[in-house]
Amino acid sequence: MNLTDPEGSASKTAEADSYANYLLCLSLDIGEEMLRSGAEVHRVEDTIERICHAYGAAHVEVFAITSLIVASVRMKDNDDSSQMRRISSSSYSFSCLEEFNAVSRRICRETPPLEEVDAMIRRAKEKRKYPLWLYLLGGCIVTGLFTFFFGGTWRDALIAALLGAVVVGLDQIPSIYLNQLAKLPVMSFVTGCFAHMSVYFDLGDHADIIIIGTIMLMIPGLAFGNSLRDLLWGDLVAGIMRTVQACISAVLIAFGFMLAALLMGELGWLRETAAVTPLPWVQLASAALATAGYSLTFRTKAKYLPAVALCGLFTYAVYFATDRAGLSPFFAAFFAATFTTVFSEICARLMHAPSIIFSFAGLIPIVPGSGLYYAMDAMLFEQSALVYRHARWTLMVGGGIALGMAAVSLLINMTVRFRESKKKRCT
Repeated sequence: MNLTDPEGSASKTAEADSYANYLLCLSLDIGEEMLRSGAEVHRVEDTIERICHAYGAAHVEVFAITSLIVASVRMKDNDDSSQMRRISSSSYSFSCLEEFNAVSRRICRETPPLEEVDAMIRRAKEKRKYPLWLYLLGGCIVTGLFTFFFGGTWRDALIAALLGAVVVGLDQIPSIYLNQLAKLPVMSFVTGCFAHMSVYFDLGDHADIIIIGTIMLMIPGLAFGNSLRDLLWGDLVAGIMRTVQACISAVLIAFGFMLAALLMGELGWLRETAAVTPLPWVQLASAALATAGYSLTFRTKAKYLPAVALCGLFTYAVYFATDRAGLSPFFAAFFAATFTTVFSEICARLMHAPSIIFSFAGLIPIVPGSGLYYAMDAMLFEQSALVYRHARWTLMVGGGIALGMAAVSLLINMTVRFRESKKKRCT
């Protein structure tokens, strides 16, 4: 960057002002892309602070929520800059998140000239986009395998896989035409109708299992854990916003499926199906493969898929073992989520990648999608006792996941803060 004026000379203040603006602008470019890609709020704030301090900033203040970043930087000569970024839309893109996380690590480690940083950011933005067929494949794998996970037949799995592709396709509608929350009832209504129709026309065997397999692709169960983690990290506004969004998403999903069931009932296309009990080994295998497929829908790079699949496998194994040992659903989910978070942190450090890449998908086998469906179904048929039982089970499992994630994150946060304060005292 040329820091001189058109006349070929520049004052020291103008030069410093230009440098501070340029530094903060580049830092916000990275933070914005990370937030758009699904990064945690505290990770975005920490990344911007570290980059600015690496280039000699005396003081940095960053405030971020899911839709806004506000930051200011003051250099050692007291010149400063303040900027903000509005994030209108975001989606989970772990390949993009990993790319910019790697860029930020390199910047803090090497502190190259800002012109080179600018070029690095441009190259990262111009990386080849994730192909649509991988999205579709991931959606088919998730819904098809989770149908086996819940005891469905191969015909159920085939129908669910097709509906998974439909869900992914609808999700690609640009937000300017249909925002993310508005997509959820549309997707659940369309897939609910097709699930009931497939059983009525003897193409599938269990409409409820087909729907549950499809719900696993849409349910915001992990959002509760992430929101609680934000709260415990001190990001109150972001945590509350994520919690409200997750609750609204669950209600909209249930509303779409209820509307589909009501319509099919009016047409006389609802069919009763017998309950099934899935085999444990089928559940374990399905959990591992479905977790890898779930990662594909979030643009995860192929090199992380084996670790993600292992995370899903061990997560469900811990949940299954603790549940069979007689623990309540809350504690079974708590110990499984605790294991997943620890496993993810280890993988993140070994592979130099954000831990959310492993934890977000690794927890999906224990997300209570079946509880949400059965509570909605019982509500539709006015079975209050069943509504209470399934809703209670769903809340217990969801709460266990959230607290398990948050407990480990809180310990890590305390350890990091202690080490940083100790380092400052030593210097």
